[in-house]
Order: sequence, then structure tokens, then C-alpha cells
Amino acid sequence: MYLLKIFLNFLIFYLIFISSLVKADENSITKEKIKKFYNSVVSIDSKIREEARTSKSLGTIRQGSGVIIDEYNILTIGYIVIEAHEIMIGLPNGKQIPGKLTGYDHSSGFGIVSPIIKTKLTPLEIGNSNDVDLDDTLLILPSPQKGIGSMAKMVSRRPFVGWWEYFLEKPIYTLPMNQSWAGAPLISSNGQILGVGSLFVQDAAFPGTFSPGNMFVPINLLKPILNDLIKYGRRKKDVKPYIGISTNDSSGKVIITRVSKKGPAEKSGLKKNDIIKAVNGKAVNTVQMFYKTIWSSGNYGVEIDFEIIRNEKDLSFKVKSVDRMDYLIKNKSY
Repeated sequence: MYLLKIFLNFLIFYLIFISSLVKADENSITKEKIKKFYNSVVSIDSKIREEARTSKSLGTIRQGSGVIIDEYNILTIGYIVIEAHEIMIGLPNGKQIPGKLTGYDHSSGFGIVSPIIKTKLTPLEIGNSNDVDLDDTLLILPSPQKGIGSMAKMVSRRPFVGWWEYFLEKPIYTLPMNQSWAGAPLISSNGQILGVGSLFVQDAAFPGTFSPGNMFVPINLLKPILNDLIKYGRRKKDVKPYIGISTNDSSGKVIITRVSKKGPAEKSGLKKNDIIKAVNGKAVNTVQMFYKTIWSSGNYGVEIDFEIIRNEKDLSFKVKSVDRMDYLIKNKSY
């Protein structure tokens, strides 16, 4: 009965929330504005070779959306295009043109794609994701070739921990869910880019509470690395050490659930189902703590000490970290 009461209370909140979106200020978001915004939204289709590092986890055929940020470049979520050997960009006028991966950043998750042939692009302005308020009416605009746009509201800003050595301090969580979130821009009512769609989450509003929505990577994470991504294809500062493992802490312990083939962890002897007791002498019991301890060791290339439990035995390993970009397969045009 208690759980039923919680669910019913949330259902009432959710219905009221959806109703408020329907009654959003029509003067702030008009059909003309939305049509103009769509002039800067594209579709992205990628093909990845079977031998790519990410082919098994992310697939060899990937698709989503992107948003034009200047006259040469398109911003998307990186997992759509990383290790791609073929990229097709669907322009707002329906024309399909070939593209290339210009830059990728694992820490934020952003990817930059550019047309290979000269093309006129109409950009949207990059906004300030720190200025988003709970009352602001927002737009999630996937390419019409990939899905339907929708209105949304931010419902929380809290840390996100991904099992693939990924952590965001304050991503933007929105309701209601848009099913075509991948690479779709989150746009303010005045047409500024506030974030890029990354994931579907079941608890957007409150941790552990059923509230299906989306998680967006905040646009402010792009600003300090944008020039590097365009010029060098990667960030040049604060490059976090990469280990090459997936982890889980649902049992109250940090357990290795996957070891990347030919990655630093595998080369050092770490295995699936190893329990991580400590890193560099510091005990860890959550994935977030594990990441922060590794990343506080320094930039990539640093050697990291692992204390693990395997078959009830204590073992020690030294793992030489790398830059994840050097582990991935690069496109020839990269």
C-alpha cells in the first residue's frame, strides 16, 4: 500500500507537469520560431567496422541527430560517430551529404561532425546551460528524419555515473521523454543550444523514482574544449587516464563487469568479476569514488595501483593508463 501511495502521488505530479507543458506560453515559442530552429538540425547516420573497439557495445549502424554550431561544424553525441568509417549528414532540406568525424571527447561525450563537401550551414547560438531554470520551457528537436520534436522542462541537475568510465557532475534531466534523444539538441525558447541528448533515464525527476525522461550533456562543457576538438580532434588539457573496464556497484562493492579487449586493464591482468578494494591505496566502494580516485592520479599515462579480490584472494596489479582516443580506431579522414 505504501509503494502504491508513492506511485499515485507521483502520477498526479506527472499529470500536472504534462498539463503545464501543454499550456506553455504560446507567445514565447511560435511555429515560425520552431521552423527557424529546424534549419539548424540535421540527421546523422554512421557505419562502423566490425573490428572497431566499440562495435560490440554500440553496434555497427548508428543514427541520431546533430545541431549546427558554426558554418563548418555540427555538434552531436559522440557515441553515434566514434570510430565511424562512413558518416552521412541529412540536411534540413532533405539532401544527404557525406561527413567526417572532426573531433570527439570522451569526458563530456560530445562529437563534432563536418561536411566533406562545401555546404551552406545555418548555425544556432551556443547558450549558457548554467542559466536553465525549472520553469523554463525547453525544446527537444531531433531531426524530422529521426523523430518528432517536443516541449520539455528541466526537472533536476545531479551527477550521472556511467559504467563505461564516464561521469558528469551536473547533466540536465528533462521530462517528458523524447524517444529520439540521441544527439538531439536541447534548445531554449529563444533558440540557444543548452545541451545535447545522450540517454533515456527512468528516474529523471527523482533518483529511484519512476519518472521516464532524458539526460542531456550541458553545452557549457563544450566551451573550453571546442577549439581543441576542431583543431586537433581531441581535448589537449585535462585528459583523464583510461583503464578499459566496465564496473558496477549495485552490490555495495565495485565489481569489474567487463574488460576491454587489448586495453590497459587486460594487459595488466585484471579480469571480469574482480572486486576492486582500493586504488592507489584508497579504499573504494562506489563507481563514482572509483572514477574520482583514478582521475585524481593525474593525466593519462600515469600508472595506477589496484588492490582486488579474486576467488577470495587478495591480489595487486599496476595498470598503465592511456588516452582513450589512442585506444580507439580513427577514421582515415580524422
